[in-house]
Amino acid sequence: MLSFQEVSALPLVENPEKKVNRALDNPIGSEKIEEMARPGMKAVVLFDDWQRPTPAYLVFPEILGRLNGAGIPDSDVTAICALETHPPMSREDIRRKIGRVSYERLFPRIFNHDARSPENVAVGKSSYGTFVRVNPYVFESDLRIGIGTCVPHPWAGFGGGTKLVMPGVCGQDTIAQHHLKWLQTGEIGPGRIEGNRFLEEQEEIAEIVGFDFKIDFILNDEKEPVKIFAGNPVEEHKKAAIESLECCKIDISGQSDVSITSAFPLEKGLQSLKGLGTAVRATKVGGYIIWMAPQEDGERLIPIWEEVASKKSAAEYMEDLLSGNYPPKCEPLGISLLITIHYLKQITKKFSRIVHVTKGIPIRLVEAMGFSYATSIEEAIDIVQKEVPEGNVSIFPSGGSVFPVLSD
Repeated sequence: MLSFQEVSALPLVENPEKKVNRALDNPIGSEKIEEMARPGMKAVVLFDDWQRPTPAYLVFPEILGRLNGAGIPDSDVTAICALETHPPMSREDIRRKIGRVSYERLFPRIFNHDARSPENVAVGKSSYGTFVRVNPYVFESDLRIGIGTCVPHPWAGFGGGTKLVMPGVCGQDTIAQHHLKWLQTGEIGPGRIEGNRFLEEQEEIAEIVGFDFKIDFILNDEKEPVKIFAGNPVEEHKKAAIESLECCKIDISGQSDVSITSAFPLEKGLQSLKGLGTAVRATKVGGYIIWMAPQEDGERLIPIWEEVASKKSAAEYMEDLLSGNYPPKCEPLGISLLITIHYLKQITKKFSRIVHVTKGIPIRLVEAMGFSYATSIEEAIDIVQKEVPEGNVSIFPSGGSVFPVLSD
């Protein structure tokens, strides 16, 4: 049986600038930005990186206007790309992200966060024992504002909210302590808010740092705004997460023998793995997955693919991470990507075959990772059909933006 798994087309936000202002005028659980701001304050605006399609350029002018009106000039505002441990953005990428006019207004006070910098500042310890270091510009600011997108996240339940602070602008040691602590428990997972310890400590760390105001978008497959939430970073995120789930949830009556998934619309970097994660949730253990992802930046991630292909088991690899023994070639890419290696090692053992349709990773690496290689969907289907001539097949054309939920 063949089934296409798609969500209904989401209505666009008409006049998104007007909707941004309406959200800023009616914050959830918070004062307005201009009511928080005072003359003499220093403000920082955090935004996410190139792998995420957040239209930060829609919000920056409104934030700067409100800060200016409250007595904080542009010269007292800094913008930080909350990279966590991801590679830095180029100046041109940042200009596109926040908008040319906002870039020119704030330059040169626009920075990529460096999680490894010795200038990151110790600000405390969480109740779970994580030692908290944060970006020095964030530490020195009096008002901290963030712009992001709320989508399901494999560990935090949903992205958005306080994730721009933890891990966004924290030190690498803080990120490693936090992430590795919870990834071995059953108390995390995509779409999970209540009882998610990963999220709970993330929010506590953001409170220790001091995170005042957050704007979160919900986007459609064309990366256009559907909903906009603003206010207290925890409170607005709760509402955004509920709405995000409603927008991307697909109820499935059972897991399939075969799932075909596309990384679209999240095709950049390791965001493409979200499409694979969709198929993992929707496919029976021992089943078959066809995963389509162009991997146009696959060359940059070759150290990751090579480590996935190493002979170490997932358990052995996690032991290395817990002991701080990071693969030398991969360490510069950061703890989040190192943990992704563990995830990929785990899932290759759960399924009979995963066929990766891509042109961005050499065939030798795809096969060394335990996947089968195909250059087209037709070729991939031929590979699987030889082993599964009949069965239930689910197709996810927008695998990167949907969330399968098994019906009771």
